[in-house]
Amino acid sequence: MEEESACECEEGAPAWMATFSDLCTLLLTFFVLLLSFANMDVKQFRVALGSVKDALGVTFKVDGDFEGMATSAVEINDTPSVEASNTEGTSPKGRVKAKVMRYIRQQNAQDLIEVAETERGVVLRVTDTVLFDTGSDRLRKDSSKVIAVVVGLFGKFKGQLSIEGHTDDRPISSTRFPSNWELSTARSIAVLRELVDQQHVAASRLKVAGYADKQPLDTANTAAARGKNRRVEFIFENPPQFQNDPAAAYTLP
Repeated sequence: MEEESACECEEGAPAWMATFSDLCTLLLTFFVLLLSFANMDVKQFRVALGSVKDALGVTFKVDGDFEGMATSAVEINDTPSVEASNTEGTSPKGRVKAKVMRYIRQQNAQDLIEVAETERGVVLRVTDTVLFDTGSDRLRKDSSKVIAVVVGLFGKFKGQLSIEGHTDDRPISSTRFPSNWELSTARSIAVLRELVDQQHVAASRLKVAGYADKQPLDTANTAAARGKNRRVEFIFENPPQFQNDPAAAYTLP
C-alpha cells in the first residue's frame, strides 16, 4: 500500500495576510489623520490607544517625542482665533469687553452702541444722530435707552467715566457754536448733565472732553466716514489698581 504523499504547503504567508496588512495600514493611516486634526489630551489619548490595542491585538509604543507632539497640538488648538478674540476674548481686557457686550445685548441696545477696547479701557461709541439732532447739543428724547445702558454699566464699575464728543471735518459757524470745538464739548457736557442731574450719577467720577474733528475714526472723504466720525464716546477707564486685571473693576456676571 503506497504511502500518501504529504500536502505541499505554499511558501510564504497566506494570500489573506496581504489584504489584512493593507487593512491595518489603512486603519493606522486613518488614525494618524484623525490624530493630526484632533484637540489632543495625553491622558485621553492613552485611553483611546488602549482601546485600539485591545481591538486590533497590536502593541503601540508612545515615546516622549509623540507626547510632545500631542502637547503641541493642544497648545496650537487652544490658541483663540481672531474672530473668537473679538467677542469672547480670553485676555483680561477681552473678558471685560465680552461682559460689556453681553450686558448691552441684554438691554437690546446692540444696534445703538459699538463696543471697542483700547489701552484706556472699554469704549462705548454712539453716533451723534442717536443722541442729538444735527447741529444741536440737546439730547433727543429717544436717547434714553443709551443713557440707561451707560448708567447701568457705570453702577457696576469702580473707575472713572470719560464722556468725549467728536464731530466731522465740516465746519460749523453759529452764534451758539462758533466752531466744532464748542459743539463737541457742549454735547459731552449735555450728556454729563443728564447723568448727574437726572440720573444722579456721582459727578466726582465723571469728566468730559470735546475734540472737534481732530480724532477721526475714518479719514475718507465720504458721507459714511463723516457719519462715523460724528459720535460721543463713553470711556470706562481702567482704574490704576486694576491695570493687570481690568475685569476686577466690574461686577458684571
